[in-house]
Amino acid sequence: MKKRLLPVIVLVLVMTTFSFLMAQMPQQMKPEEVKRALCLVSETQPVPDKYKVGFDSITPADVLNMLGYISSDWMEGRDTGSRGFDTAADYVVSLFKMWGVKPGGGPARMDMGRLRAMVARGDFANQPQEKSYFQEFSLKEISDTKASLTIEVARGGSLKSRTFQGGVDFMSMFSSEERIEGPVVFVGYGIKEPSIGWDELKGLNLKDKVVVVISEAPGKDDPKSPFNQKKELKDKYFPQAQAAQMMAMMRGRGGRLFNKLDEIYKQEPAAVLIVQNAARDSDIYNSLSTDQNALPPDDRPIIKRPRARLVIPGARDMMAGMMGGGSAPTVNITREIANLLLENTGKTLDELKNSIESTYKPASRDIPGARVIINSTASSKLVRAKNVIGYIEGSDPKLKDEYVVVGAHFDHLGRWEDYVFNGSDDNGSGSVGVIAIARAMALNPVKPKRSIVFCLWTGEEKGLLGSRYYVQNPTFPIEKTVGYLNYDMISRAFDDQTMERYKKRLEVAGVEELVKKVRPAYFVSVNATKDSGFYELQQEMNKYVGLDLFINEPELGAGGGGSDHSSFAAVKKPYVYYMTAMHPDYHQTSDTVDKASGDLFSRVIKLGYLSVFGFADR
Repeated sequence: MKKRLLPVIVLVLVMTTFSFLMAQMPQQMKPEEVKRALCLVSETQPVPDKYKVGFDSITPADVLNMLGYISSDWMEGRDTGSRGFDTAADYVVSLFKMWGVKPGGGPARMDMGRLRAMVARGDFANQPQEKSYFQEFSLKEISDTKASLTIEVARGGSLKSRTFQGGVDFMSMFSSEERIEGPVVFVGYGIKEPSIGWDELKGLNLKDKVVVVISEAPGKDDPKSPFNQKKELKDKYFPQAQAAQMMAMMRGRGGRLFNKLDEIYKQEPAAVLIVQNAARDSDIYNSLSTDQNALPPDDRPIIKRPRARLVIPGARDMMAGMMGGGSAPTVNITREIANLLLENTGKTLDELKNSIESTYKPASRDIPGARVIINSTASSKLVRAKNVIGYIEGSDPKLKDEYVVVGAHFDHLGRWEDYVFNGSDDNGSGSVGVIAIARAMALNPVKPKRSIVFCLWTGEEKGLLGSRYYVQNPTFPIEKTVGYLNYDMISRAFDDQTMERYKKRLEVAGVEELVKKVRPAYFVSVNATKDSGFYELQQEMNKYVGLDLFINEPELGAGGGGSDHSSFAAVKKPYVYYMTAMHPDYHQTSDTVDKASGDLFSRVIKLGYLSVFGFADR
């Protein structure tokens, strides 16, 4: 099928935001690190009888058949809050009921006939509240957003005022109608780095002020820069990868997402205005003035659809929850705007920037007489969304009150005009993984000691909304949730070319022969929280499955990337997260079931089944 158009403004915002939200990219590894990370098994052992019935129920034919239905055109791309999502959700519920997986969502809706009968009998108050398979909640759909930024500069008894328009003069994403205003403070590059004694925030009070900050760090091309003296600092502040590559690697490896603005957000500013370190104003205007009437290439559909986004009501800033930022509105501005704000200092932005880079001393200061007023408007409506939740009770009388959650996002990009974004790999595959493990656990005569909760999340594509809502409003106590398994894109095998690029990270003297043994058709990236026991389980259980694993070990609390494990990491829950190949069909109409590898797909699910069973049985 044909490819879709990515809204240009979203792409521009992502690219500029990544100047600040920089992932700590994977560096060249040491031989011992490669040996620990790789778990290669080509000859499998018989699975223990304890797991066998459930294990054998996971077959390539079954998982591909389920995937074919979930990612069919009838599901209309499973967009959050859509008819297609509800249809697919009802299919899963029918399977859960058939297999004896219990409902784990919110209170069940009561049909009017039963309600009338209960009232007639007079026993309404005595009826226990039944549970549903759905956790339903409201989201706010935001559209038709408009924003203006007014600068007031008082000097010598006169007041200069000028207003700039969002989408024309600056880039931002607001989610509500609001007015923000405050005095201005310039913080240079806004960096607090104790390891080199650098603190551009020292002595400043940022609360309720509008903060002007330069992207990146000083002295990118200067070997004398303190940020170039240590490799870890250089990698931290001057990452070499482009934004698109960063996004893909973040999604796959679960590393910690670095955001240098965190220290600024902690002081609760009114807003943050970002000026690009190297970009020219013309670059920003050119990106904002993309011809909306231009025809797309012939291999893409022509789609005209108003842009809208979903947020959890009460969340001030979508990007805060989606990408690890703060709650203060963050706006990308031009040098023209910045120079007007700095007028009373007698210096331009580039003059202050050059001062910092020539002396390597902060030039932070309050800006006298400068004030910023931001006004935003938006149209909004409420959308009803749902997570699908079922569970199987644990076998131990005491430990059954503890829970391991198995989850994947169920939503995709939906249907736009005549084009269906089927989302087979992303993330029909992960959803089938959850469903197949539920079936395996239900069929297996032996049950794990702890209870297993099966969750299909909504709204991941809109900012991890379903899993974020769950960890704040859990249907099973979050304090008794001991671990989480996440599936996202697990049905597509690496091709040789992509595998060669991935292997470059592993080109270390002393492990060449080991790396040569990696089979692209069975290669899986795994993130297993350090010291949680998930790493050891991959080593133990893979001998029954036969995959080639590359296991990352992020610290507890480190999520990274755009999948639902990040929501559980944010509340300090250990996780294991599986992903196979990133491919050109990602977020395209061409992401269809015919490209899935049933063999790889079923093996990843089997490994997850064994890992969850082992983790819940400790």
